Amino acid sequence: MTDQFDAQLQKALDSMRDMLPESALLHLEAKLRQIHAERPDLEAREVVNLAFDVLEGDRIDARLAMEEARERVDEAASAEARRAAMQRIAARSAELTAVEARYPGRATIAEALADAGISWAYLGLSEEDGLLAEEIRRGFGK
Repeated sequence: MTDQFDAQLQKALDSMRDMLPESALLHLEAKLRQIHAERPDLEAREVVNLAFDVLEGDRIDARLAMEEARERVDEAASAEARRAAMQRIAARSAELTAVEARYPGRATIAEALADAGISWAYLGLSEEDGLLAEEIRRGFGK
C-alpha cells in the first residue's frame, strides 16, 4: 500500500512541480505524508484533497494571527504616542497654567492661547497634543 501511495504521491507532486516553489512543494509533501501516516486507509486522491483543506485552514489561521498581531502593534504604537504626548504636555504644564491664569474665563486652553497670541506649535505641542491637553484638564479639573 505504501509503495502504491508513494507512486501516486510522486505523480501528484510532479504535476505540481512547475506551479509551486520548492519550499511549498516540500511543505505539501510533508503534509501529505503526515496525513497518510495518520490515515493510511485513505487513497492518495483523498489525502491530497485533505491536505489542501488543512493547508487552507492553516492559511486562514495564519492570516487571523497576523491580523491580531497587527492590532496589538497598532495598540502599542497608539499607547506610546499617547504617553509621548502626555510627556510633552506635562513639560509645558506651567506655561499652559500661566496662560489660563492670565486669560481667565476662557472655555478652552486653545481660546486662552489664541487670546495670548500663542500657538500650540510655539509651545512645542501639536494640535493633537492640544486636544489631549484639553481632555486632561477637563477630566482632572484645575
